[in-house]
Amino acid sequence: MTARKGRFALAELLRFMLDAAEGIEMYLSDVEKKDFLGETAQGRMRREAVVYNLGVLGEVANDICQHYPETVRRHPDIPFSRIYAMRNHIFHGYHSINYDVVWTTCKADLPDVTRSLRALVDKVEGAKGT
Repeated sequence: MTARKGRFALAELLRFMLDAAEGIEMYLSDVEKKDFLGETAQGRMRREAVVYNLGVLGEVANDICQHYPETVRRHPDIPFSRIYAMRNHIFHGYHSINYDVVWTTCKADLPDVTRSLRALVDKVEGAKGT
C-alpha cells in the first residue's frame, strides 16, 4: 500500500479493480450460463467467486469516486457509480440476488469495463514510471 493520507494511490485502486474484473472473466471463461446458474457445487462456487469480485469492484469504485472524482469525470467509459450501486444491491439484498442479471452484466458489460480499466491502469502506471 502506498500511503496517501490514509488511502491507496489511484494506480493501486485501479489495479485492484482490474484484478477483480479479470478474475470474474477467468471464472466465467468457457462456462455456459446453465452451468453458472446450476445447483451444483461448482456452479455455487463460481457464483460466489463472481459475487465476491463484484463486491471488490464496487468497493474500490466507491473509493475512487470519493477520493479521485476527477478520474471518474475523465473516464465515463468506466461506470464507477453503477458498479458501486450493483455492489450495494448484491450485498444489501444478498437474499434476492438475480444471478441471471449477474451473468448478463458479467458477459455483456464487464469486458468493455475491463478493457477500459486495463488502458487506464497502463496510462496511470506509465505516468508514474512503473
